[in-house]
Amino acid sequence: MEPTQATATQPKATKAVEKQLENVEVTLRERIEHARDIVEDLRDRAEIAFHERPYLLPVATGVLGLGVGVLIGSKLSRILLFTTAGALLSDTLRHEVARISREFVKNLDENMDETELAESHAGTEEAPSVT
Repeated sequence: MEPTQATATQPKATKAVEKQLENVEVTLRERIEHARDIVEDLRDRAEIAFHERPYLLPVATGVLGLGVGVLIGSKLSRILLFTTAGALLSDTLRHEVARISREFVKNLDENMDETELAESHAGTEEAPSVT
């Protein structure tokens, strides 16, 4: 009994499907390897950037928090975000703000003293009489 045409082509079709599956498997593995390489490269770049510029992490976190807060639109999340941003800024800029405020108060005090001194001299001068 001779094999029919259908039974003869069935092993060929099976081999073709197996070959395609092997090609798909190889392609998927290559794509996975490529994706892993990209992720590792990004992780290395981020690590280098954060070590070279340590201020980037709080800034990036703040921007992410702001974005999430805007997307959510919750007042609570905005309050938490701005409180956190204020705390970070106060830690980083506290000394500078304190110096500026001391200089401002000192200048204001000096200007007030000069103004009071000028007013006291103006009040002691005699006004010309009309008589």
